[in-house]
Amino acid sequence: MSSDTIVMPRGRRAGGIFLSVLCHILLLLIPLSLATKAPQKYEPVEFVMTLAEKPLVTEPPPRVQKPEPVKPKRKVKPRPRPEPIVTEPVKTDTAMPRPVAAAQPQPAPAPAGPVVTQFGSATGPAFLRRVLPVYPEQARRRGQEGKVVLRLCIDARGNLLQVTVLEGAGFGFDEAAVDAVKRSSFRPATISGKTVDCIARLPIRFVLRN
Repeated sequence: MSSDTIVMPRGRRAGGIFLSVLCHILLLLIPLSLATKAPQKYEPVEFVMTLAEKPLVTEPPPRVQKPEPVKPKRKVKPRPRPEPIVTEPVKTDTAMPRPVAAAQPQPAPAPAGPVVTQFGSATGPAFLRRVLPVYPEQARRRGQEGKVVLRLCIDARGNLLQVTVLEGAGFGFDEAAVDAVKRSSFRPATISGKTVDCIARLPIRFVLRN
């Protein structure tokens, strides 16, 4: 053998092979351990809910109504039956009715005050003796004409109680008319054939004639 060759014993050679194998194993295990520790990426998972998979809605239990207490019925007392009333038969008078005397017409009551009527009518006062008035000389000279209306109060005997001038004409016509009426006499007014006090209007017209 040459001097450049180094001879190693067998024991050291086996130990070196073992160490080299062990180093190779460790080198292989390191990336495996790193690979196991690296975070894994997961694909997103979608949850799809179908109609069959919807949560069931639980309805509340129905309310149980309590039965109302039954009111006891009132006992109706039977009404006593009315006893029949026995009445005696009514006696009817079969006699003929007596004739009723016809009522006689009563005379009309006399009026409380004087009756207002029309002078010269059928039931009103009228002249028994009429005195014509004298035409006033002053009115004759002037050619004046006029009309005077008097209010006469006459009693049931025909007496003139009061004379009042309702419408005057002047020129002496009023005085002439009143004087002529006071010198006249009258027939009283009547009601149902009886004389009564009355009030009547008497117009007197003064007219010139050629």
